[in-house]
Amino acid sequence: MTMEIKARDLLTAGWLEGPRLGPALRRAHELETTGLDRELVFARLEQEFPKQPPLIQPGASSAPLAEALEVGTDEEAANVAFARQRMLELLRTPVIQRGVLMPDTCPTGGGTATIPVGGAIAVENAIIPGAHSADICCSMFATFFAGSHPVGELMNHLQKVTHFGAGGRARGQQLTSAVLDEPVWGNPFLSGLRGRAQDFLGTQGDGNHFAYVGRIQFTDTQRAALEAAGYTELAEWIVRRDGKFNVLVTHHGSRGIGAALYKRGQKAARAWCDEYARDIPDAAAWLPADSTKGAAYWDALQYIARWTRANHAVIHDAFLGSTGQRALVQIGNEHNFVWKRGDVFLHGKGATPAWRDDQGRPLLGLIPLNMAREILLVLGADNAGYLSFCPHGAGRNLSRSAMLRPYKDAEGKIDAARVKAVLASVTEGLDVRWFNGVPDLSESPLGYKDATKVKAQIARFGLATVVGEIQPQGCIMAGEAPEPHWQRVRREKRAANKNEVPAQDMEAGQT
Repeated sequence: MTMEIKARDLLTAGWLEGPRLGPALRRAHELETTGLDRELVFARLEQEFPKQPPLIQPGASSAPLAEALEVGTDEEAANVAFARQRMLELLRTPVIQRGVLMPDTCPTGGGTATIPVGGAIAVENAIIPGAHSADICCSMFATFFAGSHPVGELMNHLQKVTHFGAGGRARGQQLTSAVLDEPVWGNPFLSGLRGRAQDFLGTQGDGNHFAYVGRIQFTDTQRAALEAAGYTELAEWIVRRDGKFNVLVTHHGSRGIGAALYKRGQKAARAWCDEYARDIPDAAAWLPADSTKGAAYWDALQYIARWTRANHAVIHDAFLGSTGQRALVQIGNEHNFVWKRGDVFLHGKGATPAWRDDQGRPLLGLIPLNMAREILLVLGADNAGYLSFCPHGAGRNLSRSAMLRPYKDAEGKIDAARVKAVLASVTEGLDVRWFNGVPDLSESPLGYKDATKVKAQIARFGLATVVGEIQPQGCIMAGEAPEPHWQRVRREKRAANKNEVPAQDMEAGQT
């Protein structure tokens, strides 16, 4: 009687340990049932599951790169050159067809092939976790509402209901949504994450995330453009409200649940490339979209998109309930995500979709510039030359640490008085608040590119059409968390030890 082929038999015969071994073994068992002897089974198996399949390698040259941007200063040129270098490294990845850089382009740090902010790529049958980044589904959401509350009152309500900073909401302060009860937790990329989905619901994180209260006055030309584009509900409300609205806009991503999904996706992509490819940087590792794991990761991404929209919505609902208002119109869009158009997977890192939706309407998007400037309401131009994207904001010319360097004293500590004065000058007339109590100058208008130039480049390269401008009234950002007492004591001790003069030197210096 023929002995059943075991995994060790395949390993002895030259097959490699890894994810291909299981399918090869199952196929060996199927072939055995046909009556083939072991030698013929191994011969057939070698045809279907080669012992050493040809490894996919990076291309000798980069895929085409389009640039929808202009530089005006040496600082901007250096910034774009570094971002371009990283993008060209990424574009050597064999599954990537094309890439583009938007007007808000800036490097994100990281290593080889790390996609820059303002970068987007077209990918064939693959999902690259590094190209949507850990802040999956970082997105915008806006609620248009009526009301005549003073700005300060609106900001008080907003500060009461939102939540910035590390971690989730404390027990007793958590919010809820039907999105938590979706039957998704059997997905291997989401398994065990329901607790995180609950804890982080209604939170906004830190960094450049914000809650912004503004006002908009639509012109009749803008109303006509929205109506012609198919956004009849908003156009009708513009007529009923004489074009005037208050607007709450929030900006944040998928928080702790998205970060956990990213880690799992990156680990799976790295494992796949280690098995089937060679010399692929971590930032470019991919999962085949038509593989079992690729399909599961895609489904998990779709859930994260729904969770993030619900995360925006619960904050907006709490704000509206607190103010006694109701939503007239709500819109939103992602800018860190993966979208599928036809057979192509479009990845964007800080890039706003600007194509047409399933109804044939140009997508309606939100582009913030900085806390003291207007938020643009735009209709996508579906400009295929730039992968039908537009920017997600203004971007930076300097890293956060480089931007803050001139505002630090000799010990590297931020000069709080100077920061306060500078912030007052660049946000004059606005109700700007820092949820954690300490201002973060790197998130002020000084930390970002010239908003007027970025706005002009949207028109210059035909990326989108502006059909409304939400003017700033107030903004909440995380800011810096106050220095813990233990940390302050340790810092002061270190400073004292650093400045202490040895006893012999003190004696020698006496007169």
